[in-house]
Amino acid sequence: MQKRLIALSLLLGLLLHPLELLAATQNLVALEQAARRFVEQELRFRPATFTLGRLDPRLALPACEQPQVSWSAGAVPSGNSSLDLSCPAAGWSLRLPVTIAEKRMGVVAARPLKAGELLTPDDVRLAEMTSPALSRNVLNRLDQAIGQSMRSSVPAGAWLRSFMLQQPDVIRTNQRVKVLAQGDGFVATAEGTARGNAAVGESVRVRMASGREVSGVAQVDGSVLVSY
Repeated sequence: MQKRLIALSLLLGLLLHPLELLAATQNLVALEQAARRFVEQELRFRPATFTLGRLDPRLALPACEQPQVSWSAGAVPSGNSSLDLSCPAAGWSLRLPVTIAEKRMGVVAARPLKAGELLTPDDVRLAEMTSPALSRNVLNRLDQAIGQSMRSSVPAGAWLRSFMLQQPDVIRTNQRVKVLAQGDGFVATAEGTARGNAAVGESVRVRMASGREVSGVAQVDGSVLVSY
């Protein structure tokens, strides 16, 4: 009977030992999933895709309840980069390569646009530029186009380039405008007649009621600032 008990104890020891080792070993699949979630969160506001490296399946790491994931020291989250996977409590640290491919996006006309049109959000959209040769002078954000005026006509789907757009005129020839004269210690207002068109920040001449002409800078509200 005693011999049987000893044999049974040895058998249980052989069966349980691998299970204990398994329970104490870090799940590498879970570690890779944690790395993937980290990169997805980091790139959530960027038009980018990424490819993670793989951990060597032969690795046997002590199990970690809360493994940490971060960019490797000095790594740039673009192109060929790397992550540090670590567990200070268990005393291990790994480096996992990651390749990030940034999509180049450009602004295109969502419909045919005519010269002089003021662009709205419905007039433009973003599209991926598959060739670097296409990217020269192409706008890459919608806010660079919305609110701007077209210099020339373009068909639907055309790339919108910086030289195709201009700020809309806030002052037009013969328009009655408010003139704000400002100098050291004084401010005065009057009205006059614009002698030309002007966008915000551009210079424009104004004929005053006295017949005198002054030169000032067009403001957002359509007034003209004359500084002395």
